[in-house]
Amino acid sequence: MSYSTVIDILKYSQDIHQQASALFAQLREETQRERVDMMLKLLAHHEERLAIHIGEVKEASRDRILKEWHQFEPESIGDLMNDCKEIHPDISVEELISITLKLDDFMIETYRQLASEASSSEVRQLFSGLAEIEEAEKISAVRAALSASDW
Repeated sequence: MSYSTVIDILKYSQDIHQQASALFAQLREETQRERVDMMLKLLAHHEERLAIHIGEVKEASRDRILKEWHQFEPESIGDLMNDCKEIHPDISVEELISITLKLDDFMIETYRQLASEASSSEVRQLFSGLAEIEEAEKISAVRAALSASDW
């Protein structure tokens, strides 16, 4: 197991969301299906909002919090996004949602684990807050996906 600072973990999280957003945006250019295009637009926006929020957390956090070390073995973003190899312009909305939910669940679990192991209450609150934001965004994405069946 390796160690990373809080700022390294936040950068990693932000990179994951930015890459997912870019992937969904790129797929919009390739799909011919209106329903899939609308879902890709929604998911790209979902991931971008999360990346922006993580950036805001980094900016608002004290330097000593950002420099705190944690036992953290970042998964390769390629490994984490492995399901994305299955993404193609004709993918179904349900498959897109499944991939997004796996990513959200991974991030929620990571933040919860980091919060439970944090040595300071400030870092515990930071990671707990990020888990709550991920959960809220996940619920929002699921609601939007459910309404997509009406499109």
